[in-house]
Amino acid sequence: MRILFWGSFLFCLAFLVHLIVWRIRLPKRQTKTLLCIFFGTLLIGLIGLWSAKFILQINTLAPEAISEYFHIFLFVTSLTLAYMITYSALEADSPSLIMIMSIANAASNGLPQEKFKQLMTDDMLSIPRIRDLLRDKMVFVEKGKYKLTLKGLVFVHIFIVYRHILNISQKGG
Repeated sequence: MRILFWGSFLFCLAFLVHLIVWRIRLPKRQTKTLLCIFFGTLLIGLIGLWSAKFILQINTLAPEAISEYFHIFLFVTSLTLAYMITYSALEADSPSLIMIMSIANAASNGLPQEKFKQLMTDDMLSIPRIRDLLRDKMVFVEKGKYKLTLKGLVFVHIFIVYRHILNISQKGG
């Protein structure tokens, strides 16, 4: 019960810090900032719990064994990583989301195919993704060409290996 309580408490505390920071100013590198907030809160929280237990001799609901601290760490890390995946879908509009929202905004009238094609331009779909890749240092421009950075190369290889394990072709289904 202590693991669930403290893990949930630390995750909710980090989420609250995240909301406050986002209300003050939206960071440029949101994912990196989120990781710092959530893992920083986790680290400070675990040190605070340990200090309360052993230094201040406060025993109320504090974890008793090192294994409980480790379980809290795993619990909060799992919640944090799950939240990161969810947040990345909210951070930037995906092309599919843009398309669906455009159709939804047309309501019961529907969106004529020609109007849809006019709305779905590179400026709407591709250019924002390229800006994100540049901002996150996954790619760089050299002599008018986009090239992968080491970070981008590692990122793409993770997906290549994962697709290979699942036996998914490189060009889709």
